[in-house]
Amino acid sequence: MKTKVIMVRHGETEWNVLCKFLGSVDLPLNEKGRRQAGYAQDALKDEHIEVIYSSPMKRACETAEIIRGDRTLEIHTDAGLREISCGKWEGLDGREVEERYPGQIALWGSRPEELRIEGGDTFLEVSERIVDAFFRIVDANRGKTILMTSHMICLTLLLIHFEGKRINEMWNVKPIGNAALNIVEVEEDNEIRITAWSDDGFVPEEDRKGSVLVAGRNYIEE
Repeated sequence: MKTKVIMVRHGETEWNVLCKFLGSVDLPLNEKGRRQAGYAQDALKDEHIEVIYSSPMKRACETAEIIRGDRTLEIHTDAGLREISCGKWEGLDGREVEERYPGQIALWGSRPEELRIEGGDTFLEVSERIVDAFFRIVDANRGKTILMTSHMICLTLLLIHFEGKRINEMWNVKPIGNAALNIVEVEEDNEIRITAWSDDGFVPEEDRKGSVLVAGRNYIEE
């Protein structure tokens, strides 16, 4: 009995546009982000979604609500699906972090396993949390089609865990765009098959622009 899990990254927020560290700051979607979620809704209109889980953060909940559409399903929030907390970095862009915490951005971009952001989470903590939440949700809903809305770093850490990769390899895989679909099938023995990774081909090109920018790895021009 397979369990299908459709994991969607939230749509765009204003801080995604500005490449600021967002983390635990609870911003809503911007207009483009709502459009992106609407494209995901259309892409999933024929899916027999039976249960919906979301990160408790506004951007993920709003994405889940848009995708839910006219389905009469409750959206369950699970703190295990929330994004990494970036502590003292939140609200800063990569240049500002480098000015205040020299050398830390290099760790973020190349050796994230070694990084501990002041006041924030480690990548290992987030990886363990999202893996635990994933299997807890799957165990409660075996045989169903589950929609989960979460965040770029959470979902990337989860997918590389399924592939047996190290956290330090997370920036070497395909980045997950805003509102992109990531689909896995889970067998009864918890064997995982990834069938989609950052599938955002349903989003018009003009609304995909900038959707994989990452604070600390990409910069906007002043």
